[in-house]
Amino acid sequence: MKALKLKVIASLLFGLSASAVLAEAPAVPSNINPDDHAAVANYYESLAKTVSEKLEASQHELDKYEAHPYTYGRQGQDLNSHLHANIREYKEELAEDLEQVELHKKMSATDQDRQFNKAKIKLDESAIQ
Repeated sequence: MKALKLKVIASLLFGLSASAVLAEAPAVPSNINPDDHAAVANYYESLAKTVSEKLEASQHELDKYEAHPYTYGRQGQDLNSHLHANIREYKEELAEDLEQVELHKKMSATDQDRQFNKAKIKLDESAIQ
């Protein structure tokens, strides 16, 4: 019986940790070709802009609360911790989105270099003939 309980607890913990790892970055929508790194970078830039707006709104609410905490009563402490948690999550999400933007911009630049090099090789081959 104890072994069964340990297996259930272990599987639950593993499932929670695996789902947390898999839920890092949002997937690219199906209407964007994953090989088109410029489009993917633009997608992540729009996500970063949206998250940045949410971050600013939460920061503004927190500033409002901190200026007049006495007007919020007992719910003020909950609001304070909730806003701090939101701000922390938005900062992490913004950092991930910006990291994806940089990655895909670099990949797009290398793709363009490769295409340019292929064109140059074709020009060289035609000059030889």
